[in-house]
Amino acid sequence: MIIASILFIAGLAAWFISTIAAGGAAMLMIPLVALLLGPQTVAPAISLGAFLANPSRAWLFRHSVDWQVCRWMIPGSLCGAILGAWTFSQIPVFWIQLALALFLISTVFQYRFGKSSRSFKMRRQWFFPLGLGVAFLSALVGGTGPVQNPFLLNYGLQKEQLIATKAINSLILQLTKLLAYTGFGAMTLEIAGYGLVIGLGGALGVWCARHHLKNVDEHRFRVYTLTLMPICGVVMLLDAFF
Repeated sequence: MIIASILFIAGLAAWFISTIAAGGAAMLMIPLVALLLGPQTVAPAISLGAFLANPSRAWLFRHSVDWQVCRWMIPGSLCGAILGAWTFSQIPVFWIQLALALFLISTVFQYRFGKSSRSFKMRRQWFFPLGLGVAFLSALVGGTGPVQNPFLLNYGLQKEQLIATKAINSLILQLTKLLAYTGFGAMTLEIAGYGLVIGLGGALGVWCARHHLKNVDEHRFRVYTLTLMPICGVVMLLDAFF
């Protein structure tokens, strides 16, 4: 009961923060879930939590979805999720975590500490390989949401558009991962129970964050997003080494 309560509160806080900063809930949850439940439960438990929390986010921001981006990103995410779930537990994830952590931390320099609006020009068709790569890595380490943010920001998505588009892709990605984890024997009833608790807390966090987001202008939203990315990088870096 104590562990479940901690996971519920943590899920609420993580998804509240990730809604106003465009992702990062799963990454924020990784160290806590690994500490409480063990490293092998991280990916399936957080995936179930994200799957249960994301429908509320997708529904609340449904009118802001960029379907053109989704048409390219979702097919890549489906392929990457299946491949990543199959690879899960087959290779050590240390080097993957390290590379992702350094990439997220580097966004501070990519955007010149927030002074630059774009670090490179993103084309719509590039979202297919991006979806494939991010989904593959997500299935291995449990969460890579902020990794997509630089690409979506450089494409021009802002605030509700960015959150809504990621939510739709994440919903399909998490469902594919869950089916694959179950099929490959990585999901148990105990893990599913903890994932349910995380998801319920996350759904409540999304609902609470929606009202706060209305009072956040695009500049503050960008500051939140660019701040969360390196923070998630540091969290992942610490998790990789400790």
